[in-house]
Amino acid sequence: MKLMLIRHGEPDYASDSLTPRGHEEARLLAKALADVRIDAIYASPMGRAQLTATYTADLKRMPITTLDWLRELDGNYGPALWAWNLSGSEVFRGETPFTIENWHELAPYGAHMQPVAAEFWGHFDRFMASQGYVREGQGYRTTQERDERSLAFFFHAGATLTLLSHLLHVPLPVVYAQFACDPSSRTTLRFEAEGAFGVFRLECLNDTSHVSPPSPPG
Repeated sequence: MKLMLIRHGEPDYASDSLTPRGHEEARLLAKALADVRIDAIYASPMGRAQLTATYTADLKRMPITTLDWLRELDGNYGPALWAWNLSGSEVFRGETPFTIENWHELAPYGAHMQPVAAEFWGHFDRFMASQGYVREGQGYRTTQERDERSLAFFFHAGATLTLLSHLLHVPLPVVYAQFACDPSSRTTLRFEAEGAFGVFRLECLNDTSHVSPPSPPG
């Protein structure tokens, strides 16, 4: 199984929509995905994600399944303070390294984000269980054999980064401060197993090649 995590195009947050550039990003993304295998499309209920997903769904003539838990997370831990917008220079001022066990004690937003992240991870793991992948320790036990499906999720930067922390076993502040998730970007993971147990391997992070300018000749 592959998971394709797609952020919405450039947002118009005031109207929960896309800017003209965001619409163009979504159109170019759909064109780039035209020949890429996608077996199911899931999207956040928020307008900017729905609009982005629609370009791909229409081109592929596929339905969109809306999952309420894919909406952007509440990362607002103070007045105008968003967890995934805190700069790395601020996050890494302390001398104690972040771990999976201690990040919520060290990060300024730890007390706020720990329950938010845990709830989101629970929703994702229940979804995966419905697909035949049951969370066990740090990975998943599956009843699926030779599962070639590719699932596309159209959602948001904060939720994408939070999910990567869960799947790759990287402390949340490290992901927030050092992983990029640009508008209309694609991040792809592949499930790898020995026997019935496996983990997700990161194949591609923050691919925006569909909107990048071509390389100069020579």
